Amino acid sequence: MYRNILNKSVFMNQQLGIKEKILKQVSESADHSVFFIGDFADLGSVETIRKALKEAVNQNMLEHIAHGIYVKPMNSRFGIVPIPLETIAKEIALRDRVQIMPAGSTAANILGLSTQIPMVVSFLTTGSSRSINVGNRTIKFRHAAPRNFAFKGSTIPLIIQAFKDIGKENIGEKELSAVKAYISKAMDKNVMSEDILLAPQWIQSIIKPYININK
Repeated sequence: MYRNILNKSVFMNQQLGIKEKILKQVSESADHSVFFIGDFADLGSVETIRKALKEAVNQNMLEHIAHGIYVKPMNSRFGIVPIPLETIAKEIALRDRVQIMPAGSTAANILGLSTQIPMVVSFLTTGSSRSINVGNRTIKFRHAAPRNFAFKGSTIPLIIQAFKDIGKENIGEKELSAVKAYISKAMDKNVMSEDILLAPQWIQSIIKPYININK
């Protein structure tokens, strides 16, 4: 009887210790930090970790934004600032050890070709295709061939994905002006001349003059 009580007491203390460690880590983290249940796998069982994270949610230390995904909220005088879905996507990629690249309207939005906030943010990935719902918005990953990730920089593949989504016939002065401005501020100008050679011919003919200007 005594041994059973002792074992139960030790178990309760272990659970309490795990919860305290998780809450301490959450408390000391930066706003918009992303947490997964697997981040705490070395501390104890999945059920114990889940209970600790639920406690953090109850204390308003975390938001449970999707299955197995938690975010430390960022508050402003206007209320809670939503975490960018791109940030969540990058954290998922790090967790899964895969590469991702903005695609479609998401790439166009980053380049400034579109001012609308897309309800679905899209990425190519070396991992598996799937969708993750975050509130009323969605992160969509689409598996792509390794050649899509053969670029040395990030600017040219971003332009390629955006232009493919917009279509050659819809690229005008407004779009070219936005791309020119983005290239002028880009940090990977030294590899653009190599990266552009991996683009479709029609995109090469449009973009090469802007690369030469910024050399």
